Amino acid sequence: MATRLGIDTHLHTLRHYSATELLSAGIDLRTVAGRLGHGGGGATTLRVYAAWVAASDRKAAKILGSRLHKPTSFRQSNPKESQKS
Repeated sequence: MATRLGIDTHLHTLRHYSATELLSAGIDLRTVAGRLGHGGGGATTLRVYAAWVAASDRKAAKILGSRLHKPTSFRQSNPKESQKS
């Protein structure tokens, strides 16, 4: 089919492309593993595509970090002083 469409590729290459695109888009590992026919809860998929999973994890950490509010200054209050007022 690819040859007929003028695409120079192989089925296995398209399989890798599909998996990496899905993982890059944030689709969970178990779903991708299921689509690839990998059993064992995604262990094979994780081993083969670990670099993309790691990149996705770094992206998630960066997004979460950017959403956390950082205090401009931190001053711990003294409970004994608050009782004096």
